[in-house]
Amino acid sequence: MTARTIKYSQRLGDILRCLPACKYLADQGHEVFFECFAQYHGVFEMTSYVKAGHRQGVTIDLEIWPDKYEEFIKSKKTWHDFVYSHHSIKDADKTNIVLDCLDKSPINGLPTNYTLVAPFGISQSYRRNPLTIIQDACKEMGKDNIVVLCPPEVKIEGLTTYTAPTISDMAKAIRDANELWAVNSSPIILASSVRRGKVSRFWGEKDEHKVQNVFEFEGLVSMD
Repeated sequence: MTARTIKYSQRLGDILRCLPACKYLADQGHEVFFECFAQYHGVFEMTSYVKAGHRQGVTIDLEIWPDKYEEFIKSKKTWHDFVYSHHSIKDADKTNIVLDCLDKSPINGLPTNYTLVAPFGISQSYRRNPLTIIQDACKEMGKDNIVVLCPPEVKIEGLTTYTAPTISDMAKAIRDANELWAVNSSPIILASSVRRGKVSRFWGEKDEHKVQNVFEFEGLVSMD
């Protein structure tokens, strides 16, 4: 067995989208590690085939931001086509994010039935107004039936909010929602793994930045 290390330091959604590369290498018999910032190590508590760690064996640097970002946008390739063009992973099933160690227990404190609204995106190029998405959800679903997924610094009066203490808790909250409303950020990437076949409404990037959007998956409904 030989070691392989995927390097992708930041952006939770992008790290999640690299997991099919890790699975592909593991299925080939390699011991696979992932080099990223410590705040993302919770991702690897949900997988059996890759571990967080510093570089071991052959390093495969897939990171776009910041050095390859302009090249990526100008290429007009989708994120997956650009990243997975690397010769060592080009045959991977690049849209199959496997979270095989995510347990099935629900989140304590969330209602049995809810629509989860995830309108915040840290690295959006085309900025959506979170308030507009929240207001639309309240009108259609009723404010008592929605839960807003919030970063810890955001407070919203009069609505049920949820800040996930861990990445696996975020995945469970997304998985168990009746519907998910989300912009192009890590929650919609997680949804591609844990919500296939369940409705996930999606407000994506536009114009030249559409190449950064999540791939199509069963249940994804584009809102514009």
